[in-house]
Amino acid sequence: MATTLSLIVTEDGLHLPRQLFERLGEVEVIERDEYILIKPKSDAGDDVRTRAIAALREAGLIVMPDWPPQPAVSPAERTELTRKLSVGRPLSEIIVEERADRA
Repeated sequence: MATTLSLIVTEDGLHLPRQLFERLGEVEVIERDEYILIKPKSDAGDDVRTRAIAALREAGLIVMPDWPPQPAVSPAERTELTRKLSVGRPLSEIIVEERADRA
């Protein structure tokens, strides 16, 4: 379906019917060599990562957990965990052994 666009050029500039751009909100006008680009104005703090996460959330492809984040682990606790978890054989050896048992 074709839409006829009536443009009015005045001393103030180019007037476009607002009903064509109802959902845009504020717009940003960028002048290029061959054309003028009119696009929704982006927020200064809105970065690519934030927009990507918002798009994934809207599409139902990502769910942000609502539980509180885990508390930070102190250096002393990290040292203790390192000592406890370093005992025994390397995990890679265990995996290779388990794969050999299946074959």
